[in-house]
Amino acid sequence: MSLTRRQLGGLLGAAGAAALLPRRAVASRPSDRRFLFVHARGGWDPTVALLPAFDAADMEPAAAPATAGGVTFVDHPERPSVHDFFTAWGPRCALLHGMEVRSVAHERCERIVLTGNGGSGRDDWPSLLAAHATGDPVLPYLLIAGSAFNSQYADRVVRVGDNGQLPELLSGEALTQVEGPPFSVPPAGVAALEEAYLARRIERALDAGARGDARIFSERYGAILDQVARFGDEADGIDLSPTDLGCERDLASDAATAFDCFEQGLSRCAMIRYDGWCGEGWDTHTSTALQSLNFGDLFSYLDRILTDLDGRVAPDGGALADQVTICVFSEMGRAPRLNSWGGKDHWTYTSALLMGAGIRGGQTLGGVDSAGRGRPIDLATGGDGATPLVAGHLGATLLTLGGLDPAAFIGEVPPIAAAMEG
Repeated sequence: MSLTRRQLGGLLGAAGAAALLPRRAVASRPSDRRFLFVHARGGWDPTVALLPAFDAADMEPAAAPATAGGVTFVDHPERPSVHDFFTAWGPRCALLHGMEVRSVAHERCERIVLTGNGGSGRDDWPSLLAAHATGDPVLPYLLIAGSAFNSQYADRVVRVGDNGQLPELLSGEALTQVEGPPFSVPPAGVAALEEAYLARRIERALDAGARGDARIFSERYGAILDQVARFGDEADGIDLSPTDLGCERDLASDAATAFDCFEQGLSRCAMIRYDGWCGEGWDTHTSTALQSLNFGDLFSYLDRILTDLDGRVAPDGGALADQVTICVFSEMGRAPRLNSWGGKDHWTYTSALLMGAGIRGGQTLGGVDSAGRGRPIDLATGGDGATPLVAGHLGATLLTLGGLDPAAFIGEVPPIAAAMEG
């Protein structure tokens, strides 16, 4: 796969079980773990499907608390996929409730839940994990759809683009879709000459003792050129294009793309995003009906995703499911009480679903009080305690699962030991 300077510029821009009887996971080394992040964008209402807060929130009339696979959740006859999911996969899942994000603005909440900090200056969890991956993967953090927040490790993020723009940039097809003078992709022979010319210029600049910004530019440019060449060699068979189901993109197909890259050792982390049933979103202020549809649809996808994962092989020949940790989250929750329009407004407390490698499954951790605010927990047991949960605790848990010391990145915020095996 030969890449031109224009295609390189595109990449630089893109970077600037199933089971009724759940399988027994084999313990994986933290350095081998890979991470899939699933973002339910817009602010989900955990009380619809995840959090049975019947003493604190306005719940649906037919809703009832239920337990399956060791996980306690909200059951409803209109959402059988939720019950079916926890029946099949609950032993691999840990629900985390009452986590505060301390904001009700979407972008700020996204930053907080992914970095533990509402300001700039921090890299998000997947970027940190990808930056410290073993084996120098060519697509360390594959951002299939979603947001990334970076300070030091932006070059570890490879953005596919919400509409699959990266393959078009690499192939040169994107050049034919712009307005203005027509472009054409040079033939392979010309492209090879361009690449050789760029490589010689970089080598000469470094041999000549370029200093300061010039040397940094040459080194970084050369590294990206090498990365593009490796991508062509190692990932030529990977299809990064999204699958359109008509009114929404196929979340399970996006996960399959991530798993393809995990299987080949191309990536350590990936982010996919679920925008709700038919892409209608989670930011519901006038009704709870769409939340119900969204959760039903999401858990159908999650069942397909875990079923797919169980058939995958890791780069070392073992089961990929023994190496992949999945984090399903939303940037905020919804208020416990209905507003005057029959919907629920933004709320600073939310829930997360952890499953897979390194997770102590079959349990529900944390909760909310009678006002819908998060109850402090004991990080060691997951029961009531003295620690108010914040996004930093989630991040510290994920970093620990990936073999990193959270204190080196987010300070003295301990992980949730109760959520992890061992």
